Amino acid sequence: MRSPLKTGLKERAMKKDLIVEDPSPAGRVEERPVDRRSFLKLGAAGAMSAACAGTMLAGCASKDYKSEVMSEIDPSVYVDPEKDALKVADVISPVEGFTGTPPNIIYILTDDLGYGDLGCYGGRAVDTPNIDRLSEEGTRFTDFYVCSALCSPSRAGLLTGRYPHRTGVTFPFPAEGGSVFKEFMRWVGHQFANLGALDLIAGYSIASGLPLSEITIAEALKLSGYATACIGKWHLGDFTVNEDYLPRKHGFDYFIGFNGANDDWPVAFWENETELVEDIGLSQKRYTRLFHEKALEFLKKTKKDRPFFLYLAHKDPHQPCLPADDFEGSSDGGPYGDTIRQVDWSVGEIMRYLRENGLDKNTLVIFTSDNGPWYNGSTGGLRGRKGQSYEGGYRVPMIARWPGRIPAGRVSSEPAMNIDFFPTFLALAGLGNPTDRVIDGVDIGGILTGKEKVTGREKGMPERPLFFFHDDEIDAVRSGKWKYFRYVNHNSWPIPLDKPNNFVGTNGASRTYTYPVETGEMKTVRALGTWPNLYDVEKDPLESYDVAERYPEVVERLHGVLVKFEKEFYKNPRGWLDR
Repeated sequence: MRSPLKTGLKERAMKKDLIVEDPSPAGRVEERPVDRRSFLKLGAAGAMSAACAGTMLAGCASKDYKSEVMSEIDPSVYVDPEKDALKVADVISPVEGFTGTPPNIIYILTDDLGYGDLGCYGGRAVDTPNIDRLSEEGTRFTDFYVCSALCSPSRAGLLTGRYPHRTGVTFPFPAEGGSVFKEFMRWVGHQFANLGALDLIAGYSIASGLPLSEITIAEALKLSGYATACIGKWHLGDFTVNEDYLPRKHGFDYFIGFNGANDDWPVAFWENETELVEDIGLSQKRYTRLFHEKALEFLKKTKKDRPFFLYLAHKDPHQPCLPADDFEGSSDGGPYGDTIRQVDWSVGEIMRYLRENGLDKNTLVIFTSDNGPWYNGSTGGLRGRKGQSYEGGYRVPMIARWPGRIPAGRVSSEPAMNIDFFPTFLALAGLGNPTDRVIDGVDIGGILTGKEKVTGREKGMPERPLFFFHDDEIDAVRSGKWKYFRYVNHNSWPIPLDKPNNFVGTNGASRTYTYPVETGEMKTVRALGTWPNLYDVEKDPLESYDVAERYPEVVERLHGVLVKFEKEFYKNPRGWLDR
């Protein structure tokens, strides 16, 4: 055991090659020396990319989807020493007249869990009795979204209440040597925009990790005396390189877990500021149980008169799926389903502990996922998967339980997003939002308790919009029952491709038909596969029926909402209100 902060970049670059090769499509962005292994990987990737790009340039006249948005945002805006040094208490104040008792909060986050994987959401391949019981004792949300269909930006949005571009965490971070690869893909990757199999157009994050200038839920809740812990997957910056990305620098009293995804090798295992294992490789079977045990240990050590915030971010069911031996074969969903079974077991044991120790009455428990399923898993029939702006990438299970406050056995179809938990948790703790920055989320306390039926609007006002980012672009917006796609950014993974029109070509299978009418004029009819698209996701949650031509006034209105937000957003990407 050693202190990792004493391990320099030079020492890391000189280490021997690791046995496990890195198969992940994305990793970290930190500027660092490129070792021999990374150099060889980059060379191979560059050669493959150049060959593919040449083929596409020669063989197809596809539209250039290269976005100017990323190049317009100066990465230096995410380096802000003045804001880094800001004291949270200077911008967050207690709510006057607050007389409530701040609840304990447990936020259980799964990784790549699909909308249709749980029994209470219609899943049949994996038994989830404990999560199903959580649903029976609380409220299940059918229209809950994350702020990104990818892990890192989704987590950044959750913890800060802000859309990914506010924080700069817009993509999972490239692996070692990524600084070279990202520059290559920045100028060449857009040629792959219509390939539809691998996301290369913006395969890096603007910021290398969560900036110190961002305020997390944990930092804010500490103002109300909360004990805080982050257990499991972090994935908000490689703290083996830069200690500013350590969870303990972002408001968590205790941390144990991984610096990145469990397939982003080398996967370092840390406790607080100490690296326990440099690379766990594929020896991952024990970690779900270990994270569970550490979560219970944190609960036991916290004084009963002190509120706590436990952020339990499981690695499961993210690939590679490696269930513990006693869970192998426990489901009909293969290794993927087996890892869900062990998460379900953990949920049951945590709820047992809360009940037996008299903590469940004043503990708000949230169970959800960071995005839709990747290669395995069920979207419940929803279109798209992880990495895509369709419902299957963004819509995830969410269950909220709080006896006496949140109705039991209720199902809510009110649209909400994970960025809403920041202002909601602060309000429950008697705190107002930060006064110096935009908070994109809204307080959904009334929705959780069933006292309100609408989110973020007054009577007679339009439904508040929810925006769907795809890396550096805003693909879509949902307002009320309508979801409008300005276009669909097709450079999204995983394989298999989601729809036929994801193949090479501007719209692939799209076309329009022109024919003469009785007046002698020519009329053009838009066929399927062209943009923009409009879906009634209340009646058509599978996004199967494009009704854009039938409701042009809705298309025009939502297009205006999207463009207005986009223009304002990129004028002040950090959303500072005091500058």
